[in-house]
Amino acid sequence: MDRDLTGLPTVPPAEYVGAIAQHVSSVCVITTACQGRRYGLTATAVASVTADPPRLLVCVNKSGLTHEKILAAGAFCVNVLAEEQAGIAMVFAGMGGREADRFAQGEWTVMATGAPALLGASAVFDCRLAETGQQSTHTILFGDVVAATHRKGADTLLYGARRFRQLRKVFNAQGEPVDYL
Repeated sequence: MDRDLTGLPTVPPAEYVGAIAQHVSSVCVITTACQGRRYGLTATAVASVTADPPRLLVCVNKSGLTHEKILAAGAFCVNVLAEEQAGIAMVFAGMGGREADRFAQGEWTVMATGAPALLGASAVFDCRLAETGQQSTHTILFGDVVAATHRKGADTLLYGARRFRQLRKVFNAQGEPVDYL
């Protein structure tokens, strides 16, 4: 490194939040099952880590109930929502009220870990908790993918600039769809 950058201050949190809100991400519902009950939350901080071994990461706020239940269960499921599942995203984000049964919307099953998996999702990744990392208010959960499924041709629900978004589909001269944001 040519320069010592350790003295550079970080941007104020409000400036960061305003800028990162422009980042478009897929919308996911992270679920787990613990002691016979189901828990879940909406998240956009999800990313692939490696394909060999299959591993992904999810950033989960430590203050939520689902956070502790994922750690206790040692497993979680990443349900990548399809465009028509915005209502499910809102319920799992808490917009249905604190007492709402989040699993009343959608059809649910289980895969290898026993965590709830959403039928009709664009993709589902069933994960065994492999590692955790701590970052301020969030825990980074690294999951080894033990089962996965996807719905071929399903368009993923997106979130950016503080609203849900969809892929814009454009057709080329041969009538083949070309996807653009």
